[in-house]
Amino acid sequence: MAVKTLTRETHAQRLADYLPGGRLFSSRNIASSNLRKFLLGLAHEMTIADGHLCNYQNDIAPSVTTYFIDEWEKALGIPDSCLTGTGALVERRRDVVLKLAALGVQTVEDFVYIGSLFGITVTVESFMRHSEFPLIFPLYLVPSGAQLKFTILVSFTVAAVSRFPLTFPFTLGDSAVTVLECLFRRLKPANCDIIFQQV
Repeated sequence: MAVKTLTRETHAQRLADYLPGGRLFSSRNIASSNLRKFLLGLAHEMTIADGHLCNYQNDIAPSVTTYFIDEWEKALGIPDSCLTGTGALVERRRDVVLKLAALGVQTVEDFVYIGSLFGITVTVESFMRHSEFPLIFPLYLVPSGAQLKFTILVSFTVAAVSRFPLTFPFTLGDSAVTVLECLFRRLKPANCDIIFQQV
Protein backbone atom coordinates (compact mmCIF):
# COMPACT_ATOMS: atom_id res chain seq x y z
CA MET A 1 0.00 0.00 0.00
CA ALA A 2 1.45 3.35 -1.03
CA VAL A 3 1.96 6.15 1.46
CA LYS A 4 -0.27 9.13 0.71
CA THR A 5 1.85 12.23 0.28
CA LEU A 6 0.45 15.59 1.31
CA THR A 7 0.96 18.96 -0.35
CA ARG A 8 3.08 21.69 1.17
CA GLU A 9 -0.05 23.74 1.90
CA THR A 10 -1.69 20.83 3.70
CA HIS A 11 1.39 20.29 5.85
CA ALA A 12 1.57 24.04 6.61
CA GLN A 13 -2.08 24.10 7.63
CA ARG A 14 -1.66 21.10 9.88
CA LEU A 15 1.31 22.77 11.57
CA ALA A 16 -0.75 25.94 11.97
CA ASP A 17 -3.62 23.97 13.49
CA TYR A 18 -1.29 22.62 16.19
CA LEU A 19 -0.26 26.10 17.30
CA PRO A 20 -2.16 27.55 20.27
CA GLY A 21 -4.47 30.52 19.86
CA GLY A 22 -3.77 34.04 21.10
CA ARG A 23 -2.03 37.14 19.75
CA LEU A 24 1.38 35.48 19.38
CA PHE A 25 0.17 33.00 16.77
CA SER A 26 -2.71 34.99 15.28
CA SER A 27 -0.93 35.35 11.92
CA ARG A 28 -0.51 31.61 11.40
CA ASN A 29 -3.23 31.60 8.67
CA ILE A 30 -2.28 34.88 6.98
CA ALA A 31 -0.44 34.01 3.75
CA SER A 32 1.80 37.13 3.75
CA SER A 33 2.90 36.81 7.40
CA ASN A 34 6.37 35.68 8.42
CA LEU A 35 4.91 32.95 10.61
CA ARG A 36 2.97 31.45 7.69
CA LYS A 37 6.07 31.63 5.49
CA PHE A 38 8.03 29.87 8.23
CA LEU A 39 5.37 27.17 8.42
CA LEU A 40 5.49 26.77 4.62
CA GLY A 41 9.28 26.35 4.86
CA LEU A 42 8.87 23.59 7.44
CA ALA A 43 6.11 22.04 5.35
CA HIS A 44 8.46 21.87 2.35
CA GLU A 45 10.86 19.70 4.36
CA MET A 46 7.93 17.56 5.49
CA THR A 47 6.94 16.89 1.85
CA ILE A 48 10.53 15.80 1.13
CA ALA A 49 10.37 13.43 4.12
CA ASP A 50 7.00 12.15 2.85
CA GLY A 51 8.59 11.39 -0.51
CA HIS A 52 11.37 9.38 1.15
CA LEU A 53 8.85 7.47 3.26
CA CYS A 54 6.74 6.78 0.18
CA ASN A 55 9.78 5.43 -1.69
CA TYR A 56 10.72 3.30 1.31
CA GLN A 57 7.19 1.95 1.74
CA ASN A 58 6.85 1.13 -1.95
CA ASP A 59 10.30 -0.50 -2.22
CA ILE A 60 10.73 -2.38 1.06
CA ALA A 61 8.52 -5.35 0.10
CA PRO A 62 10.82 -8.12 -1.17
CA SER A 63 8.60 -8.91 -4.16
CA VAL A 64 9.06 -5.41 -5.62
CA THR A 65 12.27 -4.12 -4.07
CA THR A 66 15.07 -2.62 -6.07
CA TYR A 67 17.07 -0.60 -3.56
CA PHE A 68 16.91 -3.12 -0.71
CA ILE A 69 17.56 -6.38 -2.59
CA ASP A 70 21.14 -6.61 -1.26
CA GLU A 71 19.95 -6.05 2.31
CA TRP A 72 17.22 -8.69 1.96
CA GLU A 73 19.71 -11.22 0.60
CA LYS A 74 22.22 -10.48 3.35
CA ALA A 75 19.55 -10.77 6.07
CA LEU A 76 18.38 -14.14 4.74
CA GLY A 77 21.81 -15.65 4.12
CA ILE A 78 21.75 -15.58 0.32
CA PRO A 79 23.85 -16.89 -1.38
CA ASP A 80 23.69 -20.33 0.19
CA SER A 81 23.99 -23.92 -1.00
CA CYS A 82 20.72 -23.65 -2.99
CA LEU A 83 20.36 -19.99 -3.98
CA THR A 84 23.17 -18.17 -5.74
CA GLY A 85 22.12 -14.55 -5.21
CA THR A 86 22.84 -13.83 -8.86
CA GLY A 87 20.71 -13.44 -11.95
CA ALA A 88 18.13 -10.90 -13.00
CA LEU A 89 16.44 -8.72 -10.39
CA VAL A 90 13.20 -10.68 -10.84
CA GLU A 91 15.00 -13.94 -9.98
CA ARG A 92 16.74 -12.38 -6.97
CA ARG A 93 13.37 -11.10 -5.68
CA ARG A 94 11.85 -14.55 -6.19
CA ASP A 95 14.73 -16.11 -4.24
CA VAL A 96 14.20 -13.69 -1.33
CA VAL A 97 10.45 -14.44 -1.25
CA LEU A 98 11.27 -18.14 -1.49
CA LYS A 99 13.69 -17.98 1.42
CA LEU A 100 11.12 -16.08 3.52
CA ALA A 101 8.44 -18.65 2.65
CA ALA A 102 10.83 -21.46 3.55
CA LEU A 103 11.18 -20.14 7.09
CA GLY A 104 7.72 -21.45 7.98
CA VAL A 105 7.42 -24.66 5.96
CA GLN A 106 5.44 -27.24 7.95
CA THR A 107 2.67 -28.64 5.77
CA VAL A 108 2.13 -30.16 2.34
CA GLU A 109 0.53 -26.88 1.28
CA ASP A 110 3.75 -25.05 2.16
CA PHE A 111 5.75 -27.28 -0.21
CA VAL A 112 3.12 -26.74 -2.93
CA TYR A 113 3.31 -22.96 -2.41
CA ILE A 114 7.10 -22.93 -2.71
CA GLY A 115 6.82 -24.83 -5.98
CA SER A 116 4.30 -22.29 -7.23
CA LEU A 117 6.86 -19.51 -6.73
CA PHE A 118 8.82 -21.19 -9.55
CA GLY A 119 5.71 -21.77 -11.64
CA ILE A 120 6.00 -25.51 -10.96
CA THR A 121 3.12 -27.70 -9.85
CA VAL A 122 4.23 -29.84 -6.92
CA THR A 123 2.38 -32.86 -5.55
CA VAL A 124 3.50 -34.28 -2.21
CA GLU A 125 2.56 -37.78 -1.10
CA SER A 126 3.62 -39.77 1.94
CA PHE A 127 4.32 -43.53 1.88
CA MET A 128 4.60 -45.91 4.81
CA ARG A 129 5.77 -49.12 3.13
CA HIS A 130 7.68 -50.07 0.01
CA SER A 131 4.72 -52.09 -1.31
CA GLU A 132 2.43 -49.06 -1.45
CA PHE A 133 4.00 -47.50 -4.51
CA PRO A 134 5.20 -48.90 -7.85
CA LEU A 135 8.87 -49.02 -8.71
CA ILE A 136 8.95 -46.01 -11.02
CA PHE A 137 11.93 -44.22 -9.48
CA PRO A 138 15.08 -44.68 -11.58
CA LEU A 139 16.95 -42.23 -9.33
CA TYR A 140 16.26 -44.06 -6.09
CA LEU A 141 17.14 -47.71 -5.61
CA VAL A 142 15.27 -49.40 -2.80
CA PRO A 143 16.48 -52.75 -1.37
CA SER A 144 13.88 -55.48 -1.78
CA GLY A 145 11.41 -55.50 1.10
CA ALA A 146 12.89 -52.38 2.71
CA GLN A 147 10.63 -50.27 4.89
CA LEU A 148 10.22 -46.72 3.65
CA LYS A 149 8.45 -45.26 6.66
CA PHE A 150 8.34 -41.46 6.54
CA THR A 151 9.18 -41.30 2.85
CA ILE A 152 7.86 -38.31 0.91
CA LEU A 153 7.33 -38.47 -2.85
CA VAL A 154 7.50 -35.08 -4.53
CA SER A 155 6.22 -34.95 -8.11
CA PHE A 156 7.03 -31.96 -10.29
CA THR A 157 4.89 -30.99 -13.25
CA VAL A 158 7.00 -28.82 -15.54
CA ALA A 159 7.46 -28.27 -19.23
CA ALA A 160 9.37 -31.06 -20.95
CA VAL A 161 13.01 -30.81 -19.96
CA SER A 162 15.68 -33.34 -20.84
CA ARG A 163 17.28 -34.56 -17.63
CA PHE A 164 19.98 -37.14 -17.18
CA PRO A 165 19.19 -39.66 -14.40
CA LEU A 166 22.59 -39.46 -12.69
CA THR A 167 24.14 -36.99 -10.31
CA PHE A 168 27.04 -34.92 -11.59
CA PRO A 169 29.06 -32.15 -9.93
CA PHE A 170 27.47 -29.69 -12.36
CA THR A 171 23.84 -28.83 -13.13
CA LEU A 172 21.92 -30.55 -15.90
CA GLY A 173 18.31 -29.90 -16.86
CA ASP A 174 15.95 -27.28 -15.54
CA SER A 175 17.68 -25.01 -13.00
CA ALA A 176 14.38 -24.14 -11.26
CA VAL A 177 13.75 -27.81 -10.50
CA THR A 178 17.35 -28.23 -9.35
CA VAL A 179 17.00 -25.30 -6.92
CA LEU A 180 13.63 -26.60 -5.74
CA GLU A 181 15.02 -30.08 -5.08
CA CYS A 182 17.89 -28.56 -3.10
CA LEU A 183 15.47 -26.49 -1.02
CA PHE A 184 13.12 -29.41 -0.40
CA ARG A 185 16.02 -31.55 0.81
CA ARG A 186 16.86 -28.82 3.31
CA LEU A 187 13.25 -28.22 4.35
CA LYS A 188 12.08 -31.79 4.81
CA PRO A 189 11.73 -33.11 8.35
CA ALA A 190 14.88 -34.79 9.63
CA ASN A 191 13.10 -38.14 10.05
CA CYS A 192 11.99 -38.29 6.39
CA ASP A 193 13.47 -39.47 3.13
CA ILE A 194 12.46 -37.56 0.03
CA ILE A 195 12.06 -38.85 -3.52
CA PHE A 196 11.65 -36.61 -6.58
CA GLN A 197 9.74 -37.52 -9.68
CA GLN A 198 9.12 -35.40 -12.76
CA VAL A 199 5.79 -36.12 -14.45
